[in-house]
Amino acid sequence: MAKKHSKNLQKVQDMLDGKHESKIQVGYSTAEERHEVGDRWFDSDGKEWEQKKGYRTNVTKFANKGIVDYKCSDCEKYITKPWDKEIFKFNGRCYYCQIDFEAELKTSGKFDEWKKKQDERIKEGYIEKFEKENEELVKEIANLENPFDTKIANALSNANVTMEINKNTK
Repeated sequence: MAKKHSKNLQKVQDMLDGKHESKIQVGYSTAEERHEVGDRWFDSDGKEWEQKKGYRTNVTKFANKGIVDYKCSDCEKYITKPWDKEIFKFNGRCYYCQIDFEAELKTSGKFDEWKKKQDERIKEGYIEKFEKENEELVKEIANLENPFDTKIANALSNANVTMEINKNTK
């Protein structure tokens, strides 16, 4: 019996010292909770679980890897590869469909016109983004009490000034 108490005391002391690594059970239950398929519950750590047929799963707020929202507008392939994502942002197609699209434009002689429109659209996007950021900056400056507050600048410049008064002895 003495050993059992010393183990318990050691566990409590380890817990107080921050050395206890596993979960500490407070209280006990005579029977384990039984969940039916489809039941959801939260454990003591706040994690949500769902009972499946023969196993439990941790319910997360994120979509499973591999499930994506974007598909190529031409071949309807899911956009998962980095090079597809980069092209899709601007054109709505996967990398290889974009190559085919541009090759088709070149053979029909319409590529230069399409490229000029694309460049103009990109420039307009940059200008729009710049104007939005500029508006936010103007609002931020307007909300300041005094945008030209010189207290800190004056304090820094006066830090090197000595406060001694030199008397003229002549």
